[in-house]
Amino acid sequence: LRSTASQVDDLKAKLASQEVELGQKNEAANKLIAVVGAEQEKVGKEKAIADSEEEKVSKITVEVEAKAADCERDLAKAEPALKAAVEALNTLNKGNLTELKSFGSPPGAVTNVTAAVMVLLAPGGKVPKDRSWKAAKSSIMNKVDQFLDNLINYDKDNIHEACRKAIQPYLQDPEFEPELIKAKSLAAAGLCSWVVNIMMYYEVYCDVEPKRLALAQATSDLASAREKLRVIKAKVADLEATLAKC
Repeated sequence: LRSTASQVDDLKAKLASQEVELGQKNEAANKLIAVVGAEQEKVGKEKAIADSEEEKVSKITVEVEAKAADCERDLAKAEPALKAAVEALNTLNKGNLTELKSFGSPPGAVTNVTAAVMVLLAPGGKVPKDRSWKAAKSSIMNKVDQFLDNLINYDKDNIHEACRKAIQPYLQDPEFEPELIKAKSLAAAGLCSWVVNIMMYYEVYCDVEPKRLALAQATSDLASAREKLRVIKAKVADLEATLAKC
């Protein structure tokens, strides 16, 4: 009986110890469940945010692609004028420009051409009032090499509004036509064609510019959205890694 009582006491002690251990394990399990639940909730929330941001990125990407295609289509309309302006410059050289400069009193159609060129080459948009033949020879045509270089490197994307306004009467003149002027001077015809086509190009460029600015803004927004999505996805990955360790 004493042996049996001793065994019973040992058994009770073991059971009591096991109950304490089981209680501790249950408590630890409950804590782990709570932690896992909280982490799962965090992951779920961040994934929802990531899905929302991914949708935004997709939407902005479509918008950027559409704006880019629109700009390309419009700029393509300006290409023929730009090509014609370059071809007009290709007809000019030191020889025929020097010959033009040697004219004593050229026809009015020719002096109108050099006057129009003076308008476009006016520095800072300060269009000279004196655009006579004499003024043209002593200013823009003073050094023929420099004159040709100024035409070749003309900033066609940034024509001053004052120049744009002052050039209109020349462009509206029915005699301001390269084919008509060619019989009077090949160089003057080339200059005339350059003026006409540079302005045609610039008008299209101005129409496209607001679209280009909108495209630049949309592209910037897309870059920001992609970076935000990258950060969120990295956070989700970290949370999932933490969850896997639980």
